[in-house]
Amino acid sequence: MPRLGSAPRWAAAAGRWGCRLLVLLLLLLVPGPGGASEITFELPDNAKQCFYEDITQGTKCTLEFQVITGGHYDVDCRLEDPDGNVLYKEMKKQYDSFTFTASKNGTYKFCFSNEFSTFTHKTVYFDFQVGEDPPLFPSENRVSALTQMESACVSIHEALKSVIDYQTHFRLREAQGRSRAEDLNTRVAYCHSVATSQRHHESNSKKSDISLHDVADHSCTTEMPTGELAGAAGVDGMSEEEAEEEVFFKFVILHAEDDTDEALRVQDLLQNDFGIKPGIIFAEMPCGRQHLQNLDDAVNGSAWTILLLTENFLRDTWCRFQFYTSLMNSVNRQHKYNSVIPMRPLNNPLTRERTPFALRTINALEEKSRGFRTQVERIFQESVYKTQQTIWRETRKMAQREFIA
Repeated sequence: MPRLGSAPRWAAAAGRWGCRLLVLLLLLLVPGPGGASEITFELPDNAKQCFYEDITQGTKCTLEFQVITGGHYDVDCRLEDPDGNVLYKEMKKQYDSFTFTASKNGTYKFCFSNEFSTFTHKTVYFDFQVGEDPPLFPSENRVSALTQMESACVSIHEALKSVIDYQTHFRLREAQGRSRAEDLNTRVAYCHSVATSQRHHESNSKKSDISLHDVADHSCTTEMPTGELAGAAGVDGMSEEEAEEEVFFKFVILHAEDDTDEALRVQDLLQNDFGIKPGIIFAEMPCGRQHLQNLDDAVNGSAWTILLLTENFLRDTWCRFQFYTSLMNSVNRQHKYNSVIPMRPLNNPLTRERTPFALRTINALEEKSRGFRTQVERIFQESVYKTQQTIWRETRKMAQREFIA
């Protein structure tokens, strides 16, 4: 039985722990004094904009940029050290990332140039990261181990930083896609207005003795030729999905942008040497659609999802999002169980030590191993493909019926 006066002490202790927990949550949510600079600015035509940063020797820095709107979405970029030596120089790049270590103390300069453009201005985003983020706790680098609460806070903090990176990445893509869509809409509206004006002018110039019936017949044939009329009748007779044969792929290869050639080589290996057809790589997905739509179609429109584990895999934020999405899809859908296949190719493979923990738990295809052929034959079974293909077709038919209803 507690002694008299123990209740206030327990309340005081609970209050102190509550205050500490509140401080920890604020540390997680409020950005610390890091050395990162994120700026979005407009770069007029025939203009050049430079930025300066004081950096100490031995500091690791990363410059990442992307053109959001304007022209062909390209810009010149140049980075110089305090002595004027060029560390990085690229011409007419849409986006890029460059990491370097400062060789001396001083002011480093990086410039974006649109001097090659005569009438279009650009909107440019860049993120300049100087050094590592400070520790979440002042005593994080101490010799003794962190407490369970401190370890959990550090993990949450790292996860929140990843969320921020993903949000930035997709906001940039959304802004660029919106700019392209608005530009396309402006051009379509202009062409439509020009065509309407021409048809109106032609109709007014007709002779007065032409009957209204003849004018109507002429305008119909002008706007839609005979071949197009026949094509329209064919489209009305069957849907676009029925007109084009749908394909359920046996595999899709998700890869980094710099690994397109390697992905094509692996695709050719599986199709021609092992007879696993048809297959597709992510770079072959239809252009002009959102990346998320293509990713959903690629994962759900194939029996197996191959993650091409190379050194470029870790450097590509989009790749990390792809493998998280693929794993969640295989967990949430029963017929997709064990459908995610990590693969280390011959060229530039990612070491097991650097592989994300979530992928280490899955047996990866090792192209260099002697048992590679046996692995492939055991994984890509025709019965599994047929089962997934049947489920995929039934799902699409159900979605089409709901859409018609």
